[in-house]
Amino acid sequence: MSTDHQAKQQLSRIAKRDDAVMAWVNRHDDDEILVALETAPQGPLSGWTLGVKDVIDTFDLPTERGSSIYAGRTTLNDAPCVSLAREAGAVVIGKTVTTEFAFFTPNVTKNPHNPERTPGGSSSGSAAAVADGQVRAAFGTQTVGSVVRPAAYCGVVGFKPTHQLLPLTGVATLSHAFDTLGWFTQGVSDCIAMFSALTRAEMPTSHQPPRIGHYRSHQWDAAAPETVDVIDSARTALIESGSEIVDVDPLAHLERVSQAASTVLSYETARVFAWERTHHYEEIGDLVRKTLAKGDDISHEQYVEAHLTLMVARTEHQEFMEVNAFDALLTPSAPGEAPGIETTGDPVFNRVWTALGVPAIHLPLGMSPAELPVGVQLTGRSWRDGDLLASAALAEAAFNDVA
Repeated sequence: MSTDHQAKQQLSRIAKRDDAVMAWVNRHDDDEILVALETAPQGPLSGWTLGVKDVIDTFDLPTERGSSIYAGRTTLNDAPCVSLAREAGAVVIGKTVTTEFAFFTPNVTKNPHNPERTPGGSSSGSAAAVADGQVRAAFGTQTVGSVVRPAAYCGVVGFKPTHQLLPLTGVATLSHAFDTLGWFTQGVSDCIAMFSALTRAEMPTSHQPPRIGHYRSHQWDAAAPETVDVIDSARTALIESGSEIVDVDPLAHLERVSQAASTVLSYETARVFAWERTHHYEEIGDLVRKTLAKGDDISHEQYVEAHLTLMVARTEHQEFMEVNAFDALLTPSAPGEAPGIETTGDPVFNRVWTALGVPAIHLPLGMSPAELPVGVQLTGRSWRDGDLLASAALAEAAFNDVA
């Protein structure tokens, strides 16, 4: 299929489904998009349509951060990630809906598989638009679980690279300790193409069957039956494809990470949003207000102690992965299938990995008994993103063989 024909199909899909999915907050006209596709630079992303989460600056569309406080806000330049994608040939077609300030308040976007279920958050529109075939790829951000969790609920690939691998200039801050750029695609090959375009990384030309740790974690009690089943299915498929799977007991060095991460996040957000709280408090939603207020009860000493806890855990985790020669850990992406629209879901299976700064990817693996997407998460070693993506490609092939 030609890229021009594919783009027209995607634009047609938006016209047909926009009222049902509501993934876009601002979008270019179709004619503008088609002209841009014809005149875009030639590169690895030529012909790609791209959605951009509405916390990431674009020079040609407003960045409103899911809040009336920033309605109509424009900038003179793109965030570097957007510029890099455009230089590689991608065409931005619009800004995707985010939750208010990328927190947890549900928004208007619907899950493409069932409008009564959440698409996840905070990268709601990006995940839903890719899942519904409205765009080839879309940028998101992850501070706790805002790429992996929506990818799981919508049934697409969602990737979060190593923390600080890609620049966050022009991306609205939620937590400077954890904010990470990410993106959504239909498959791993497109995810790898995005990674290479943004980093100029050369992917391994060959990769042996990976050695993967099967890690249930301290939060395993939160896993719903469909998550237990999909982890078991993934484990079986990986073994049958030749991967070496090693069962890993809960790791002592990760026990305190979740609480430390919550402390850091609360302390930082209370300060990041000092201006909004002072000048626009009445325009902030109740859930965000409550979340910000948590940071007021955290002392500087508690914040520093939490950071020190995370520093130790990161070192110990990197050593654990290297000593065991793991290419990845197999873990849940979410507690279960997408819950109702009154929530954006629980990031219980994402927080630790984001706090560690390691790369993470969600891989779809079928549907639940309720006909909602389910899948698994692979997490890797910091700064070894290429190895994780290579393992993810082999895992995706193994999952496709049993689908």
